[in-house]
Amino acid sequence: MPRLRLYALRLALFCALTLFAGAAVAQQESPAQWLARIFDPSTLGIKPYPGATLNRKLSTDAIQLERGGTKRINISLTAPDELDRASEFFQKQFGVPPRVTGEKSQWVTYTYDFTSGDNGPGKFKGLRVTISRSPFVDNKGQITMEYSPPAK
Repeated sequence: MPRLRLYALRLALFCALTLFAGAAVAQQESPAQWLARIFDPSTLGIKPYPGATLNRKLSTDAIQLERGGTKRINISLTAPDELDRASEFFQKQFGVPPRVTGEKSQWVTYTYDFTSGDNGPGKFKGLRVTISRSPFVDNKGQITMEYSPPAK
């Protein structure tokens, strides 16, 4: 019986410390800091797609899920029939074709990934742009830009 009590006490202490540590991590950034981490494409000389509108709520939700760090995120919404044109718009800026998945389906996705290797201009290193139907907003297309600045 004493072993069981000792085990229960250790388990309770572990749970309390885990909850405390989790709360401390969740409180490290404020909503104002999340807003400050919304990625501005113009910092890399990228023009945003003209038919898209920044969605601050989705952007800050994605940033909050990162739980700290330096990744900057921008989620913009557009009409669902604009995905091909948006991809062509970014292909002209990046100078490389996207990786296409789900072709000929309603979930076609265009991805420009400059996070590893030499697959595009060096100024885009750390950038990933995904163009697809929005998984969160009905009848909208979504352009997600995630940028992790290179370590200095």
